[in-house]
Amino acid sequence: MEFSYLGFENFNFLFLNSWSCALYLTIFPQNGTKYTSEQVLQVFQTLAIMEVIHACLRLVRSSPMTTAIQIASRLLILWGVLYMYPAVKAHENFNKMMFISWCLADITRYLFYLINIFMEPPRLLTILRYNLFLILYPTGITGEIALMLFSLPYAARQPWLQYTLPNVLNFGFNTYQLYCLFLILYAPGSPVMYTHMLAQRRKVMGKKKFE
Repeated sequence: MEFSYLGFENFNFLFLNSWSCALYLTIFPQNGTKYTSEQVLQVFQTLAIMEVIHACLRLVRSSPMTTAIQIASRLLILWGVLYMYPAVKAHENFNKMMFISWCLADITRYLFYLINIFMEPPRLLTILRYNLFLILYPTGITGEIALMLFSLPYAARQPWLQYTLPNVLNFGFNTYQLYCLFLILYAPGSPVMYTHMLAQRRKVMGKKKFE
């Protein structure tokens, strides 16, 4: 079973609740509350770096590379785009679509992991776990790409990260150039991730004879 030791039931329970809270705050934003869905996601998506460590230590069967890529792309959007360039949040539809896609995917995932510790997950949950991504991954990626595109003018005017010439390496870069590079990498990276998830789906669904 995945996440079956070292108190991972607490880990999954905590993250299940945090993503549920983020989903609620995204759909029903509360005026005057101390925290927003973005702040909840900033905290717990950053803490999700532990999942990469778990994968590297072989405590779980997840791929360290695919786990790291997914978490890194989300952190880039949360901290590098939305936090550094708050004006991008004005594109509310893309923001909400991305957050809801992330939340639904991870609520299902952590609920599956949590139940899997104690018993065989219900058939419906397994179907959702390995099929929702067919819709949620494209919508989530669309939101990420759109928000990064909207951030480019701000990154060009106010780069929060840059290494200027002249320098010892005779090489320079800035936030705008990095974001353009990341946008280019989405083209080959997204199909690779999607293909990986399709392979996982075929493996699990075939074993359980759901297809």
